[in-house]
Amino acid sequence: MSRTEADRQKNAGEIKKIQADLVDARFVEGFGSIGGEEFFSYLNVSDGLQRGGGAQWKQWHSQIVQKILNLQNSDGTWAGHHCITGRVAVTSAAILNLKFEHAN
Repeated sequence: MSRTEADRQKNAGEIKKIQADLVDARFVEGFGSIGGEEFFSYLNVSDGLQRGGGAQWKQWHSQIVQKILNLQNSDGTWAGHHCITGRVAVTSAAILNLKFEHAN
């Protein structure tokens, strides 16, 4: 939706709605418990926001890094708590989120 300036202008209304949703903790939390799909959703959101940069990206990145670090298991892995996604996949998504550059 925001790959080019023309796309950003064309999709401005939808982008603004998504940005508003991303600052709503209830929206980001999902359905009350964190499953593997939330980690992959965070990864997709991080990828999209990092491409656009700016204040929205910086705010999201700092918040999601803290959230992910708080969800880490004592053995260093991450796990979804309500789905069949395994620790390897969830840990991979968590690490990829943490590796995003805090750029722009």
